[in-house]
Amino acid sequence: MILWTIISLPNTTLNFEVSMDALKEQLEKDVDELSDRVGEFIRYWGFKKIHGKIWCHLYLNKEPLDAGQLICKIGVSKALISQSLAELVEYKVIITIDENKKKKRYLPNKKIISVITSILRQREQLILGDVMRDFRNVENFSQEHLEMVGIEKDQLCKLGNMITFADRFLGSMLRFESISLKAFRKIFE
Repeated sequence: MILWTIISLPNTTLNFEVSMDALKEQLEKDVDELSDRVGEFIRYWGFKKIHGKIWCHLYLNKEPLDAGQLICKIGVSKALISQSLAELVEYKVIITIDENKKKKRYLPNKKIISVITSILRQREQLILGDVMRDFRNVENFSQEHLEMVGIEKDQLCKLGNMITFADRFLGSMLRFESISLKAFRKIFE
């Protein structure tokens, strides 16, 4: 039992007892809710909620965790954990240790800028490449052909400018990784 003093006035002290089990249970519940919120947040980046939950547990845990431990903490199936771990490793969001052992353990990749740029390279840059290719296919048609299907050439040109801007902006962000960010990195250390 833990004895907490809530109010201490002259000649009066009100005490409150909390069991260690109840405290541990509450803390585990709060961490689970936190990982849930991180999961919801990471969904906006194109990941699944489970990815955020796994990452959060790995990031907060003082020791690397294996798939079985994550299953117990998060309460999902082995298949979902296995698939999600593979995807997070592929995007370099987490790192596998004990690669040659039967039970692999995982750590979060704490190089946040590197993680973000890796994801941008693997996903967004490829998507933008596909968008540009498809745009070029449409752009190659004559104005007469475009008008036959109701496409306005000026709007198509503006769309091309937007795609080019997005591609250049993404390129700038990827070069951002090499800029010295010592003050920014201190936040994540």
